[in-house]
This record gives sequence, structure tokens and C-alpha cells, in this order.
Amino acid sequence: MIEWLRRHPGSAPFLVTSNRLWTYAETLTEVEQRVTREPSILRPRLDPPSVFDLLAGISGGGAIVMGRVDSHVSLGEAEGTELVVFTSGSTGEPRGVRLTMANLEAASTGSERHLAHGPDDTWLLALPLHHVAGLSILVRSAHAGGAVRLLDGFDPAALVEAMKVGVSMVSVVATMLTRVLDHDPGPYHRLKAVLIGGGPMPDGLLERAIAAGIPALPSYGMTETFGQVATLRPGSPPERKVHPIPGVELRIEPDGRIAVAGGQVSPGYLGEPDRDDRWLVTNDLGVIDEEGALRVLGRADTVVVSGGENVDPGLVEIELAQHPDAGEILVFGVPDPEWGLALACLHTGDASSEDLSAWLRARLPGHMVPKRWARVGEIPKTVLGKPDRQRAIDLSLGRERF
Repeated sequence: MIEWLRRHPGSAPFLVTSNRLWTYAETLTEVEQRVTREPSILRPRLDPPSVFDLLAGISGGGAIVMGRVDSHVSLGEAEGTELVVFTSGSTGEPRGVRLTMANLEAASTGSERHLAHGPDDTWLLALPLHHVAGLSILVRSAHAGGAVRLLDGFDPAALVEAMKVGVSMVSVVATMLTRVLDHDPGPYHRLKAVLIGGGPMPDGLLERAIAAGIPALPSYGMTETFGQVATLRPGSPPERKVHPIPGVELRIEPDGRIAVAGGQVSPGYLGEPDRDDRWLVTNDLGVIDEEGALRVLGRADTVVVSGGENVDPGLVEIELAQHPDAGEILVFGVPDPEWGLALACLHTGDASSEDLSAWLRARLPGHMVPKRWARVGEIPKTVLGKPDRQRAIDLSLGRERF
């Protein structure tokens, strides 16, 4: 990482906050002062010291980046790895993903070639730095010679201000973009690309963004690939599909799961040996069209087997979303002594469970109708805006209060 910083003009801006700018030369000094030759465990915040600590950790003995993860980590397990980032744990225990400098190089190069961003671009950073969504912005910018505009968290007004003046590249999740447009519907004129990742996109959001002048690009990636592996090609019509970035191969397994290959795919997980297959088979379901574009259909590991019947919660959510008073919806399975797993639903709207059950029974087989319902103020989500299914299960079982 130090070598990346050194190859760009020292006077060029790298990190910009509301009250200070650090050039590449100043950033290099900060990073070099922090480098050690031992792995370091970091819990970064959205502030300049955390940025410098992360870049130093990657440059030195390896940065192990943790957020809410409290599991024991052995520093020895990270030897030979520049970066360890934990998965979100939205459907299970978080796992430490080992990432090499070659992975970061491949991911950065592919992003630059796909999005055509470079030294003249400034990327807005308001996503957590303990996830690849935020980390990858730092790494891509350092690789390309661009700048990073750092916010200290998500605030719609601050994002609107930055998106109208000062930045050209933005990464958000769907809920962030929705709140930005609610705060200020635009128009926005100065943006080059706005990547939307982190999970499903609500109906109408992409079209609403395009109408506001936002060049919105759905994007697909994961911790194991250091983020972005496929993004809607800039200039394409607004569609819910993504194109593989240069250096990435995609295929669909016989069971419908998406598999990824390429230089940015992690060699394995913390405490485990390297994988022996260049193809990483994900738990995401998808289809690839005749032009090679990918449509992500949902998660294979969210399928609920209830009373011997397989139920895809996503299909139930799609039908419920058509009800005018359902609100936001999350469908999942909870342990049940009779059914093995029983289908449960959290919803934020005013409709009663009887209304929603009747709505589904008119459209789906009986085994796809949830047996447990609860109205909540908001659907539990991870810090990246993905539905937090484990927390939803805990809520439904009374382990947490609604």
C-alpha cells in the first residue's frame, strides 16, 4: 500500500474532511509512522486516524479489521495475509476472510477499467470501514491516485451536499439512497457513478434515481472478493442486472448458485487452509443472460424447509410487497416443534396478520403462508442495510424485544 501511495504526485489530494485535506505526501508520512511488522487488530471508525491505521496495517504485518465481532482471533493465523475482513454474519457466524495484495490489486484494476475512474475523481466515503464496502473505496482510490471525501457517518444532508459539489464517485446501499432522495430529490449534475450494493433494491428506486440525474449502477460483490465483482455497465439503460468487471468470471452452478473466479477471490478464511478450487461458489442464486449479464435472485441459504416443503422467503416477500398496507417485509424460518421450521414474517405496515394471510392464500400455496406474524417499527438490518435474519429470528422467538 505504501508503494501505491508513493507512485502518485505528492501534492495531489488523497483524504478530504470537512476541515482538512491530506495530500498523498502527507498521507504517506502518516502511514509510514504507523507501520509495524506484526499483524494488528483494528476496530476502525470513520475518521482520519483509522484511515491511516488501516493503510499502515495493510502495508505492514497485516490488518485484521473487526467491527462488532467479538470472537477470539489468533494473530498467527493472519501471517502472509495483508488484510482480514469479517463477513457481515447476517445469516450465520461472521467469518474472517483472508485477502492478499494480489486480491486488492485485481479488485482495484477491475473497478478502474469498468468504471473509468482515476486521479481526477473523488470518491465519497460514508460506509463502515470494518466492511469491504468502505475499505474498498480507500484501496481503489489509493490504487488509482484519486481522492476520498470522508464523512463521519451517514447523514442524508451531508451526503446531498457532497453529491452536489465535490465528489464524482459514490457507493451506497439502497436505504441510504432512498433517504438521500427523500431529503433532496435533485437534480444532481456532477456525479460520474453511484454504486448501489448491499442487497435487494426496492421497486422504483433505480428509476427514481435516474430521474434525479443520479447515474445509479446496481452492483454485486462480497467480502470474499473484496467487494465489487459485477456492476451495471455505465451508460446502460437502468436495469436490475450487473455486468462482470474485467478479470472476473461468473457461472451458475447446477443448483442455481452463482460462482465467481478471478484474481480478486480470497484464498480462504482465517484459521482454514487455502481453497483448492479457483471457483468460489456463493450462496446467492442468479441467472446469466445471453449477453453475460447477471441477475441476482436471492440467497440459497434463506430457503426454509417447513413440514417437508421448501419455501423461498423471497417469493413470499414479493407477493406481500404488493399489498398496499404491508410496509417493509422480512420473511424467515424459526424453529418449531411441529414443522421443524415455521415461516415467520415481520412487517412495518398497518395491515393485520389476518389481512396479510388472506392476501397470500389467494396467491400462493398454503405452505408458503407464514404461521407467525409481528408488526415492528423497523426491519432489523446490518450496518450495510442488509436484512439481519439472525436478529429477526431472535426477535420472533422473544430473545430480543420488538
